[in-house]
Amino acid sequence: MPAQLQKRHFAFKRSPVVIASFLTTMLLMVIVFSGLSIAGEKNYSLPQVSYPNENPPQESKRILGKILFWDEQLSTDNSIACGSCHLPASGGADNRVGRFPGYDQQFKTDDDIVGSIGVLTRNSLGQPIVHPVFANQRQVTNRSSQSYFLGVWAKHNFWDGRATSEFIDPEKKTIAIKTGGALENQVLGPLMSSVEMAKQGQTPIEVVQKLSQTRPLALANKLPDDITKALVKGKQYPYLFEQAFGDKQISLKRIAFAIATYERSLIANQTPWDLAMAGQHKLGYQENLGFEFFKQSGCSQCHQPPLFTDNQFYNIGIQGLNADQGHQLISAKKQDAGAMKTPSLRNVALKTHFMHTGQFTSLNEVMDAYASIRFDSIASQLPNGEKYNFQFTEFQRKAIIAFLTNSLTDPRVQNETFPFDRPKLRSETQNASPALSITQASIKINHNNQIEISWWNPNQTQPSDIEIVRSDGHHFWQAEPPFIDMNAQAGQNYQYKLFARNALLKPSAPITLNIKLPYSKNQLLLIGMKIGISVILFFTFGSLGWLFIKYRFKRDNNGR
Repeated sequence: MPAQLQKRHFAFKRSPVVIASFLTTMLLMVIVFSGLSIAGEKNYSLPQVSYPNENPPQESKRILGKILFWDEQLSTDNSIACGSCHLPASGGADNRVGRFPGYDQQFKTDDDIVGSIGVLTRNSLGQPIVHPVFANQRQVTNRSSQSYFLGVWAKHNFWDGRATSEFIDPEKKTIAIKTGGALENQVLGPLMSSVEMAKQGQTPIEVVQKLSQTRPLALANKLPDDITKALVKGKQYPYLFEQAFGDKQISLKRIAFAIATYERSLIANQTPWDLAMAGQHKLGYQENLGFEFFKQSGCSQCHQPPLFTDNQFYNIGIQGLNADQGHQLISAKKQDAGAMKTPSLRNVALKTHFMHTGQFTSLNEVMDAYASIRFDSIASQLPNGEKYNFQFTEFQRKAIIAFLTNSLTDPRVQNETFPFDRPKLRSETQNASPALSITQASIKINHNNQIEISWWNPNQTQPSDIEIVRSDGHHFWQAEPPFIDMNAQAGQNYQYKLFARNALLKPSAPITLNIKLPYSKNQLLLIGMKIGISVILFFTFGSLGWLFIKYRFKRDNNGR
């Protein structure tokens, strides 16, 4: 080597930049080959689960919440459960693909949203009506479903944060939880939404009346052991509510309390990364290096370990100005326009769609988006004040994706084992045979002077239910007999049409029943009293009126 070149080479080797790079490389090699992480010195264990004082943990409440969460009968027309959009094996999100047309209300354009499939559009009577966008098809949510596992530690839930910490009893309009009730608030959102689970104008009393005569999980099969044990000897919902709350009263507040209690038991803390941080496991070379790159990048500023979210709201600049306004709808702050809650990256490898738009189908596409933000002018800044512009080498990218894919998945979530086990839903049935028409049914007035309908359903080989249509337009859904019409009016004639439905919700030909609901003895007595009082009032005021007229006539005559 020439002397001048040797001199330059020696100077380059001793430069501060090269020395720093060499030391950093050596340090990373030591970290990687040891299978440990310098971050392991930090406390990366998940926080302890906190329960609101007003809703303490209880096993009977947890099991009730689990049953409710997976019961399709909790929806108005028996078509969807909470769990339909939040499957453990899909990372707590939805593996179904529905498309919402976005701001422009046009399908197959850039602003389309990949959302969750909801219910048919139904009016307050339960009648199907034509939707201006989805026509006669089931609706689709305007945001992709989130994993519900990490909502345990959030002060605000949903993408936009509208489920706040204070929980108001929806029926009594009083404060039921002062703070820490974001999960309870989140529960009732889909339950009463005319897009996700309900008809238009759904009322609390309708939910309560339906559950009061519903056999839990009558449409599901392959029930987990804890559910099977809880439902031994045909236990009904009133009994389960009594076990959980002390009496048989069913209410929206108690439904929210039970489901939130169940959700707080779903802590996915057995990922390879959790075990590595606890010193019980060593991450692989690429995964451990990926974790180091992850921490050094902008990713970890918002996806902070151990939750891998900071539960804050940001606009990352993937949508234009006319798109979803996000957290601004809640905060009314200009800087929150388009801001969405940071999702956790735990179990992210199980998801099939990413972002609140669901527009990306791989982690590579997500990283591409962060490397080139389309609407940089409206994007929020990172917590440290920088802009989104994550540039990775191919080596770094592969390492980070290997870490996210292989290190943050809890095998119990992926395999749907306890506590993430679940029933098989009726809507998961494939190739359902046509529903057979009901051939035997009866109708009567029961001892409570209510109309009671019973039937024999020939479709016993597969989960099926009955759609009941009353002559005044009301629709009801029931999986098993009897059905008690709690809202029929005394003295009225009614006709009921009963349609059997298969797992694809296709109806059979109907069977028709007719009946008149008579007045009860108490109602007749009350009617008689009202008539009697009306007669007395008529004659009393009539007599007073006659005397008044007679008095005025006499006075007028005397005045002449």
